[in-house]
Amino acid sequence: MQVLDRRLGARLVALCLCDAEARALEVMATHGVPLHTFRPQSGRGVAGRVAETGRPIVVPNVRYDAMAMTELAEMGGPPSDAHSLVCVPLSMAGRAAGALSVYFSAVDGDDSSDEDREARSALLGVLEVVASLMSQALRAASLESLAPPPADAERQSQFEYANMIGASVAMRQVYEQVGQVARTNATALIRGESGTGKDLVAQAIHTNSQRARQPFVSVNCAALPDTLFESELFGHERGAFTGAHARKKGRFELAQGGTLFLDEVGELPLTTQAKLLRVLQTREFERLGGVETLHSDVRLIVATNRDMERAVASGTFREDLYYRLNVFTITLPPLRERRADIPALADYFLGKYATEHRRRISRLSSGALEVLAAYSWPGNVRELSNVIERAVVVCDGFVVHDRHLPETLRASEPQPSDETQTLGDAVARLEKQMIEEALRRAKGNAARAARELGTTERIVRYKAQKYGISSSRFRE
Repeated sequence: MQVLDRRLGARLVALCLCDAEARALEVMATHGVPLHTFRPQSGRGVAGRVAETGRPIVVPNVRYDAMAMTELAEMGGPPSDAHSLVCVPLSMAGRAAGALSVYFSAVDGDDSSDEDREARSALLGVLEVVASLMSQALRAASLESLAPPPADAERQSQFEYANMIGASVAMRQVYEQVGQVARTNATALIRGESGTGKDLVAQAIHTNSQRARQPFVSVNCAALPDTLFESELFGHERGAFTGAHARKKGRFELAQGGTLFLDEVGELPLTTQAKLLRVLQTREFERLGGVETLHSDVRLIVATNRDMERAVASGTFREDLYYRLNVFTITLPPLRERRADIPALADYFLGKYATEHRRRISRLSSGALEVLAAYSWPGNVRELSNVIERAVVVCDGFVVHDRHLPETLRASEPQPSDETQTLGDAVARLEKQMIEEALRRAKGNAARAARELGTTERIVRYKAQKYGISSSRFRE
């Protein structure tokens, strides 16, 4: 709401959500007006009608519209100066869930010119995008609330749904997949580029499973030398090799009853792959140098950033093991494909590192956010985390500005500045980004992308053609 004020000149903003049981509208947040003084009614006034019908309403001047005066009358009468109103719906699961009311300063008189109509249309487009992002965030929050709570407060992990940041279409699909596989004991394969948060997803699966009270043991296969793989995974007996002075339990034993996470599983040597395959098939193994057969009750989650199909074709990864691991696959999108999540991620890391380094830093400037949005992020979320931590360290005030960011980011292709960027440019860029993201997740299916965006297939196809987006390039 503060951004709407700062960037678009919004005077008053109110977010209302439907209370289905009470058949009323509940005011969740306001800007420019006290929360308790904005009192919309279900089915009445602009917000009430928008929340009921799911269709936006634009009022050029609220002084001349009796319906628009309903909410303002509850604030003690009309304002001294003229206001226009744009009210857009929020939706969840295809149904109206609330309304976002935004009031702007208006000029009394004739406002029916083509230029005025085009300006209102562009403004409506911007606010519909904002409402769509709010709806996605609300849906993600509702999914989070349905997740099983931790067994006790001490076991609450930093990797639960609450700290898997992002409400983009791509991340909402990840949340849904985590919820699906967490309820089972199926082996999960997490794929994605380095730095996308594969370890967070593995922890979320464990924390929301029936094994949450049992151990979560993690192994970074890329960090182990070939000679230690077997000993680390299965343990060894005393005297099994030079330097084995005592019996040692392996990771499978340490994770008994819980979850074993093998990060960068594609780095396993072929000899260890054969033994891992046996454990998956028989649930049995022996320590290195031992004869006792041990039973394994472990849920296996693996992750990789390698092209596993190519590794199988080249003979560096066993085909039979690959199919054993590839039971349920979750593919994490790179950060450049979920740019809508960058502001939320940046704010999260800002708060985290400001606390950690004891710095009184309140926010990122709009210029800094624009630099972050323009960068390609080859290192994904991990790189963003490092960039924000550096900015917190070098920041010399209460706000992180673009000058506090590394030169490599500031040298990337810039977005249009506030002075040169028109409202239409901003709407078009965000619209194109959201359509591309939805088509990518829907694998080029325009109908499915339309459902995710809360619009029609015809509009998606029209907009795709307008922006030169070919849905065929997203098909597998």
